[in-house]
Formats: sequence, structure tokens, C-alpha cells
Amino acid sequence: MTGPVSIQPSGRLRWQRLWIALGGVIMLWILWMALRPDPGITLDFPYGDKLLHATTFTCLMGWWGNVYRERHARGWAAWGCLAFGIFIEFAQWLCPPRDADVFDVLADGIGILLALLLLRTALANVLASVESWSMRWRRH
Repeated sequence: MTGPVSIQPSGRLRWQRLWIALGGVIMLWILWMALRPDPGITLDFPYGDKLLHATTFTCLMGWWGNVYRERHARGWAAWGCLAFGIFIEFAQWLCPPRDADVFDVLADGIGILLALLLLRTALANVLASVESWSMRWRRH
């Protein structure tokens, strides 16, 4: 039995391609949900839709912030998430009965900023921890 596997605070993950592929699947699912006439997920209270947007984009940026761990790459990921939110609103504008809302993009941006703050905590190492745990588990 060997010692614990350390988690590097930055740098490329061991399963980088897998995490990127899963992130792509997550984005496709978000797009699919956003373009459905009735996504089946609602928060039935004032501004519930905006809270849903902010939560979704907090999670999405949290994912990409775990995949791209260097500051510069994480910044590009944040801009990419915002562009994705804008793309969704544009697509909804073209796909009735859905409609575009600039405040949805604002909520997306707030979610991204919240994720960037959370990525200053141990939450920035979730995927690295999964890899580390897997490596320890394989050794036993």
C-alpha cells in the first residue's frame, strides 16, 4: 500500500478528455431543456425562472472551472458560459413558444460570477478529488 495521492491545485486533469466530453453532454442537455416548449422544470414563485438560470449557470461554470483550473483558462470558460447563455436566448427567440429575455442572461452572468467565487474554495478541486479517490481505490 502506498501513500495518499495528492491533488494538484492547478494544471491538467488526468481524465481531461472525459471531463470535457461530459461537460459537452451537460451543455447539450441544458440547450435541449431550454428549447423544449415545456421543460418540465419550474420554480413557481416570483423570479423563480431567474433563480433557475443562476443556479444552472453556477453549476455549469463550476464544472468548467474544475476542468480548466488555470486562471486564464477559467476566464475563457466564464466568457464561453456567458456566450452559451446568450446563444440560448437567441435560440429561444427563434423557437416559439419560448422567448428571449435579457434578464435571463443577467441571471446567467450572476450564476457565473457566483461560481467564480466558489471556485476560490475547495469546490475548485471536485473533479481532481474524484480522480485522486479513483487512483487510491485502484491501488487497493
